[in-house]
Amino acid sequence: MKNIIVTSGGTEEYIDDVRVLTNISTGKLGVEIACALGNINNVHIHYIHSRNAVKPQCFGKIITCTEVRTANDALETIKKIMTENQIDAVVHAMAVSDFTFKKDKSVKLKSNDAEGFIDYMRSTITKNPKIISYIKKWNPKTILVGFKFEVGTSVDELIKLSKKSIKDNDCDLIIANDKIEMQKVGKHIAHFVYADQIKDNSEQPEVTVIGKDNIAYFISYFLKIKLNIKDDI
Repeated sequence: MKNIIVTSGGTEEYIDDVRVLTNISTGKLGVEIACALGNINNVHIHYIHSRNAVKPQCFGKIITCTEVRTANDALETIKKIMTENQIDAVVHAMAVSDFTFKKDKSVKLKSNDAEGFIDYMRSTITKNPKIISYIKKWNPKTILVGFKFEVGTSVDELIKLSKKSIKDNDCDLIIANDKIEMQKVGKHIAHFVYADQIKDNSEQPEVTVIGKDNIAYFISYFLKIKLNIKDDI
């Protein structure tokens, strides 16, 4: 049995007791990936998702769902699963907030005090840890698929940023996309950027894939090959 983690959706970071900082991620691509991987024989999916992310409705025991809210929740959950199980691959599609807020007591900011609101956020904002940078530290043998999402970036620059992420985080594959490019065609577009050792030792081409279902299929095919999963198991 191969164990694969798929993270999905966007984290929520509490500003005060009633407000959160979040993002536009719906988890739709993450759930497509989880379902595509769930169609492979002898695979179990650990689906780690944010509160508002789409959840898989099929496969029963093939997919285990775990809900998280903050980036720290996600970090601790992924670490726990990776240290308690033999995880063969991680597809880190979750949109994790880069920032959170230090909050040592219960507070509700006044809605009629804009300056006070801004001052509070300025004094409490802090950077979140980069979850993707820990994956290979927890298990160097895990196949790691990361994502790079930009807005208004050329394809050349997007690939350059993806290669930097591969180097910084020891990724095997980066799925790179740009919001403006996707808006122009009205579909999800992904550029597959592989680590050099993957390109040198496989027949995986660097491709551009259109549509969430096709992206999910190509990721599942990549992992099926890398993990040497046979159809007849």
